[in-house]
Amino acid sequence: MKAGGLTLDARRIIRGIALAALFSTLVYAVMAAVADAPATIAALRELPMPITAAMLVLALVGFVLRALRWTWLVRRSGHHVSTADGVYLHLSGQAMGVTPGRVGEIVKPWLSRELVGMPMSAGVALLFTERVADLLGVCLLSLVGLTVLGGGGLWLAFGLAIVIVATWIAASPRFHSAALGFLGKYHLTSRMAGPARSAFTVMEGSLSWRTLLATTPVSVIAWGLEGVGFALCVHALGFETLGFAALVSVYAASTIIGAFTFFPGGIGFTELSLVGILVSAGMEAPTAAAATIVVRAATLWWGVAIGWVVLATRPKVLAHLLHEPPAES
Repeated sequence: MKAGGLTLDARRIIRGIALAALFSTLVYAVMAAVADAPATIAALRELPMPITAAMLVLALVGFVLRALRWTWLVRRSGHHVSTADGVYLHLSGQAMGVTPGRVGEIVKPWLSRELVGMPMSAGVALLFTERVADLLGVCLLSLVGLTVLGGGGLWLAFGLAIVIVATWIAASPRFHSAALGFLGKYHLTSRMAGPARSAFTVMEGSLSWRTLLATTPVSVIAWGLEGVGFALCVHALGFETLGFAALVSVYAASTIIGAFTFFPGGIGFTELSLVGILVSAGMEAPTAAAATIVVRAATLWWGVAIGWVVLATRPKVLAHLLHEPPAES
């Protein structure tokens, strides 16, 4: 289907998710085999169920916080949305987040258009601003821990400065005016000027420092909760060399590494960085592999599963998404 000029083939995205799940399983199997499969399985069995439950709850709280942020952003952009619909829109978007570059998340702006009447261009702009807030939040979490660990903090601070400058440019009316002028100059790009103008209007407000001061802390808390779950898991498996702050930072830094690969969910690279950092800190390889498998299941795949459950609560919307191509807007 096409959504606002963007091609959205939901069934192809679903096939991509299936391939991502298969690839993820392969990565975990290889990781366990290299580390020592029997020892990794033994470590997985030793993890107390209450710890796993706590990880799931912490991640769920983070998902809900992000959903409330999406609701607030949609309202702030001038569109009425109930809290229930806002939470539905965000959590449903997680269903297709495990795609290369997270392109499946375009489902969230599409759903926002269908349920709220928000133009796709505005929804995509809000999605972009969410990612900016997430990147800022994860960088802040990483910076604190890497400073404690004594390595990489300076480079991360430099990267954070680049993100801040890029955000300032993206929110600048002058940049928007120049971009619109460029798009309108050529016949091939002139049709993009309308959607771009709508997106820029939204971005001016959602990327303002006042808005980011509200949205970035949500990212810090949400990703931090997942990091706390990771720390609980690592400590429960008997490795307490790294404290909670350091482990939250390790989780955040690995998330950044995975995100910039544009692999589905960062699969492969996030796991490798998590295991590598834990082993370099003195954790046994099988235990590090077990902790990594658990945290990825309790965050990435838990989010995807919740997304599909929430999406299925409105069968007509799901059927429309999969089988009925909507008109462009």
